[in-house]
Amino acid sequence: MVYDNNDSYYHAYDDQDDDDYGDDDHWDTAVDDVNDRRIVDESLARICEQEREGGRMKQSQLGVLTEDPHKDMRMLLENYTAAALASALRDREDVLQHCATLLAQNQIVQLTKILRPYQQKYILQRRHTPEKMLDFRNGQGFDTHNVELLRKGLNRMPRRVSTAHSKRAGVVLPLCNVDGVPCILFEKRSAHLRAHPDEVCLPGGMVTAGEDKTIVQTCLREMEEEIGIGHNSTSVLGVLRCNWGEVHHLVGVAVTPVVCFLGEIGESQFNPNPDEVAECFTVP
Repeated sequence: MVYDNNDSYYHAYDDQDDDDYGDDDHWDTAVDDVNDRRIVDESLARICEQEREGGRMKQSQLGVLTEDPHKDMRMLLENYTAAALASALRDREDVLQHCATLLAQNQIVQLTKILRPYQQKYILQRRHTPEKMLDFRNGQGFDTHNVELLRKGLNRMPRRVSTAHSKRAGVVLPLCNVDGVPCILFEKRSAHLRAHPDEVCLPGGMVTAGEDKTIVQTCLREMEEEIGIGHNSTSVLGVLRCNWGEVHHLVGVAVTPVVCFLGEIGESQFNPNPDEVAECFTVP
């Protein structure tokens, strides 16, 4: 079993003899085109098992994002594009080639400096540094540090948003502070609506062709129409990564979630549209 980063493809074959597999034993398909998610899960499980058995490395390592090989592979697969993975692979190859050159020249001091950040203790320090973790202990909720941490986390993961679906919608994940407490804003739909009356939901709606140039514009427009919070009072942090095709398959609409920060809010800032929204409320 091998995984090809360049095109986000799985290549499966009979691994009894890696050197003697032919075209009849080989298949490949894009992950997004796999209808049965069990195929992807089984492939990841096989890779995970090979990792645990030392099929790739005899000594267990810390992985790229997390130590668990199955979780690490899934996070890489679902959060990074093929272009981003290819760029990272090339950067890593450049580092290894440079290290090999230094070793051949017996420049151990320079080689040590390059490889030191890859030692386990430094990897663990980077993964668990307080600067990379949300901290609400100061009683200020989503302060500048937390907001920027979320923004960087969302924006460092490149994504491809497909516009090929006939039905597309955007939904806002509105973060806010209420008396210094970090919260998420929700709506309760009006009772007289034909679709999903009285249900709790997030602001958002369908893309309006010819009016909305981006999915972010859709989200901001819908939120202002529904609860009266304008785009000038909203800070867009980024777009959540998800499998657009899978969402479209489940609900018939390709839904794009956009994370926004509304700042410190109170009930006076809400102006719900009674035709669509019965009430607004926040949950810590």
